[in-house]
Amino acid sequence: MNNIDPAIFKAYDIRGKYPSQINAEVVYAIARAYAEFIKPKNVVVGTDMRLCGEEFKQALIKALTDAGADVIDVGLVSTDQFYFAAYHLGAGGGIMATASHNPKEYGGLKLVREKAMPISGDSGIYKIRDLVLSSKYQVSGTGQGKVKKTNILDAYYEHVLSKFDVSKFKDLKVVANTNFGMATPAVEELKKRVPSINFLEVINGRLDGSFPKGRPDPLRPETREETSQTIKKLKPDLGVAWDGDADRCFFFDEKGEFVTPAYINALLSEYYLQKFPGGKILRDTRVYRVIDDAINRGGGISVPAVAGHSFIKERMIKEDAVFGTETSGHYYFKENFYLDNGLLPFLAVLDILSAADKTFSELLAPLREKFFISEEINFKFENQNILEDIKKHYLQAEIGELDGLDVKFDDWRASFRKSNTENYLRVNLEANSKELLEIKIKEVTSLISGLSS
Repeated sequence: MNNIDPAIFKAYDIRGKYPSQINAEVVYAIARAYAEFIKPKNVVVGTDMRLCGEEFKQALIKALTDAGADVIDVGLVSTDQFYFAAYHLGAGGGIMATASHNPKEYGGLKLVREKAMPISGDSGIYKIRDLVLSSKYQVSGTGQGKVKKTNILDAYYEHVLSKFDVSKFKDLKVVANTNFGMATPAVEELKKRVPSINFLEVINGRLDGSFPKGRPDPLRPETREETSQTIKKLKPDLGVAWDGDADRCFFFDEKGEFVTPAYINALLSEYYLQKFPGGKILRDTRVYRVIDDAINRGGGISVPAVAGHSFIKERMIKEDAVFGTETSGHYYFKENFYLDNGLLPFLAVLDILSAADKTFSELLAPLREKFFISEEINFKFENQNILEDIKKHYLQAEIGELDGLDVKFDDWRASFRKSNTENYLRVNLEANSKELLEIKIKEVTSLISGLSS
């Protein structure tokens, strides 16, 4: 099938505009190629609330059963519930219809193999792409696969809640923003299963794949104001927000201030080192000074890793890490088969607040007052040698190149990464003071502006 746009095959998953780039016909071809590549006996299939989700799920089911694989249909699920299902049910693989936090016009797929192991560009997505483009997937298939519908939600919530003594949770007041996504039913379940969590208000608390208020991505500053203003009005103990498929989790303090994910990464690193003394903590290279400080104080071992959920999971298993972090709002847990999960960080923060005689902002104050961190800044660029050109400008720095370019000085550092999915240079800065951070943001912005074209 050579009329497929190869650009939909990303480093972490498959994603494109619906129906121009990805549609049921394309999904069918991808699933046939997946079956040819993985050769699974059975495959878990699920979908989130995307408008094209059910259409994609039916195309997946037809393709996989045509290829001779049995299908376990877990229905409408979040991405972390899908991962759990693939592992818990002992499936040979899984495909989830989701475009995560992308705008409403996008559709996509996330692929796993046995034990919910992710399939990244390096470990199979590009090979599946090549099979699709060559149509070689058509050589296999008995057409005799069976379909079984299975509800895994009770098992999922029992698994997640078993990691905490929720009887010790304080009665904490929460404002939640589920962004019309799959965290909506999860919050309703938590209301029933953990009555001590008092959800004062659930903003955008219905499933709606048209995302009437825009892209369901709490990391984008323009999406936070509604949550922040509601917190200032209702005065809860904290705020929480999830992206569309509910595998990324973000926090606000009791004053309505957004909590930069690196600070949460640091708090949770300490938390999990108390549970697993001396353990390894994975973190990406975008923002890490505050995280490494917490890991060192907690007696753990910091392991730098390439960003991206597929890469992090593979490394989590290899290192037997107890916890993994990304500054994009993804959190990974040894207790969750080394997979990421969007509810566990929320419950862990509730556990931390329940044990502390402090407000959320008071807990965060020592981190905020010592480590100054920029928002991620995105620059469009045409110069494909831009990282090399930036490196030449900072020859006096300690340079790291594990994932993009890491420029490090004693009192500040910056991460420069080309996006795997868009034509953007993503930049994160850290400094020893607010004033120095502002100076370096201006310096880096000016530098990139001069090197972009």
